[in-house]
Amino acid sequence: LGSLVGPGLGGIIVGTSSWEYIFLINVPVGVVVLFFAIKLLPRSNKKATDRLDMLGAALFMLSIVPLFVALGQVPSLGFGNPLILTAFMVSILSFIAFIRVEQKRESPLIPLEIFKNKLFSLSVFCAFIAFVGLFCYSIIQPFYLQDVMAYSPEQAGVIMMIFPLILMVLAPVSGHVSDKIGSELLTFIGLLLISLGLFLMSNLTEQSSLMTLVIFIVVISVGMGLFQSPNNSLIMSTVGRHQLGIAGSINALVRNMGMVCGIALATTLLYSSMSAELGYRVTDYVVGQNVAFINGMRTVYIVAAVICLIGAVLTLLRLLRKKSRMVDKIAVQENEIHASQE
Repeated sequence: LGSLVGPGLGGIIVGTSSWEYIFLINVPVGVVVLFFAIKLLPRSNKKATDRLDMLGAALFMLSIVPLFVALGQVPSLGFGNPLILTAFMVSILSFIAFIRVEQKRESPLIPLEIFKNKLFSLSVFCAFIAFVGLFCYSIIQPFYLQDVMAYSPEQAGVIMMIFPLILMVLAPVSGHVSDKIGSELLTFIGLLLISLGLFLMSNLTEQSSLMTLVIFIVVISVGMGLFQSPNNSLIMSTVGRHQLGIAGSINALVRNMGMVCGIALATTLLYSSMSAELGYRVTDYVVGQNVAFINGMRTVYIVAAVICLIGAVLTLLRLLRKKSRMVDKIAVQENEIHASQE
């Protein structure tokens, strides 16, 4: 929720005061969070007896940091840049070394056997997909609102706040509903709505009305609201109590990777499309070239919609598999009852 509130709140701050306050506002927020963390988070006197896997931690850092840096610089430097290629190579080699080291550790940083749980792995992958699609949307929208539609920063910020406000209302509701009917159906509907919303976004033009834009945002927002809490519940319910911490950490890591990959994918597709249309390399919004931007934006949203649709299909298969297992279980129980009666 915080990562989604940020862009909208930042636009409002820039439009009503100085840009420096974007950074200063984090100070009181951090103090408040620290206060409540000290007051509310449970204390534990239990001390860990396992040694920290320092080698695993170092290799994991070497696999993640270069990857994030490379993905962040791809739009401006391009995939063929030697620095980008080197960063990707370091990331891949470090990750391979990390896997080999973790397989031999008695107390690994990340117990790799957790990924043998198909439901856990699928739920984590769907979270990654959802955040790729979501950040394809959120990174493009400020350009469209301010540069194409000529809204002021505060107006754009208010429009972008629609998403987190709906998410804030729907997330607890969807979590409660998932406890009643199960999480699989809600995650399927959620990803389907996100995909639909992104496809609708691909039809935006310079002449699109504010009401049309708001409706499309609401579709994506409702989809994410229905998806996120149930999917988090699925992730945490598929592991034992002793693995809740690592499951939550993996979920957070995958979510952040989805954000970074979504931003890199969106900007790369956008600038590549604009460069092809304009005939020269583009690494930023080009004033007066709204048509080229909208065509690039359309490409981004269609690709993001397809990615989320793949996630929806995977969740549908998960839902059908669960129903099949339930039918088989009921059939076995009925056979046992008939056998006992005979």
